[in-house]
Amino acid sequence: MTQTTEAAVDLRVALRKEFPGWSIIRTSDTGRWWAIRVPKAGRRVSAVTELAADSADELAGLLREADAVEVGR
Repeated sequence: MTQTTEAAVDLRVALRKEFPGWSIIRTSDTGRWWAIRVPKAGRRVSAVTELAADSADELAGLLREADAVEVGR
């Protein structure tokens, strides 16, 4: 199932709001979603720095899991 460009932009904006420490990308040729950690000065590097998924919902789930692991939940 392909998403319209406008819908993909809306989803990307929503993901960026929910996960401000990540850069969210959707490749138009494959329709895959990517999250790349935005490094912060003075913070140690996290174990998870890049995630990939087939949908925005799947990517959001992976991001929530990564956040939970990092805070020890």
